[in-house]
Amino acid sequence: MGQVRVVTDSTSDIPPEVAARLNITVIPAYIQVEGRSYRDGVGLSREQFYAQLPRMTTSPTTAVPPPHEFALAYREAMTEADELIAIVVSAELSGMYDVACLAAQEVPELKVRVVDSGQVTMGLGWLAIVAAEAAANGRTAEEILALIEDTKPRTHVYAVLDTLEYLLRSGRVSWARAKAAQILRIKPLVGVLMGKVRDLGRTRTRGRAIDRLVEVTRSLGPLDRLAVLHSYASEVEAFRRRLVEDCSPAQLLTVAVTTIIGTHVGPRALGVAAVTAH
Repeated sequence: MGQVRVVTDSTSDIPPEVAARLNITVIPAYIQVEGRSYRDGVGLSREQFYAQLPRMTTSPTTAVPPPHEFALAYREAMTEADELIAIVVSAELSGMYDVACLAAQEVPELKVRVVDSGQVTMGLGWLAIVAAEAAANGRTAEEILALIEDTKPRTHVYAVLDTLEYLLRSGRVSWARAKAAQILRIKPLVGVLMGKVRDLGRTRTRGRAIDRLVEVTRSLGPLDRLAVLHSYASEVEAFRRRLVEDCSPAQLLTVAVTTIIGTHVGPRALGVAAVTAH
């Protein structure tokens, strides 16, 4: 039986120790901050980034890695495997999927399957983890791909943003432009559905927005996996305790979201990436 390795991109937010334990290759995206380009996670910490973000004179921009970086990662991973599954951020929100496919064409001698996760941050991360756990247990590529497709509809990402300002600047979400005038001062609740960021409602206070996020998460039912997501929000520990009490997930992680995602959601965001049991 051939060995399968999993490749993903850094917007997956998989903690480095988890990626290392499961032998997941993580390819960094790029971020441009105040005229300097950084590989995600190199030379600029997440905590530094979120502290500086409100004071930046120009908005950061993000970029996907070039195809040759994916191709190099494929070749390196294939030294220990017979087949690769590359699972990447939603094609609706990024060009990462196209780049991953181009790179696969550059290495036609390798068996590379590229999967559009339809997700972001740990929504993508959980799918890559599920795939890597299955690979470690000796599952075939076909079995792993089927497992990913089974897990996709059970994977949910929701977040409360402190402001719509950064999503508006990103230009990635059309409804943000349409509604900016009336909700810039209101706390939006957003979700990733069918690969797109959706407006799920808004409240006038941050406390009520967080309450609503807890309610939405609780309504999902029993959870196999839960990641508490934040961009250095002061309420993250209290929020985490509430979710543990209410949802009792089988597996729990707390993750400061990458600068690549943070460019679009801004500081003080709180969120969840949940995989339901059924």
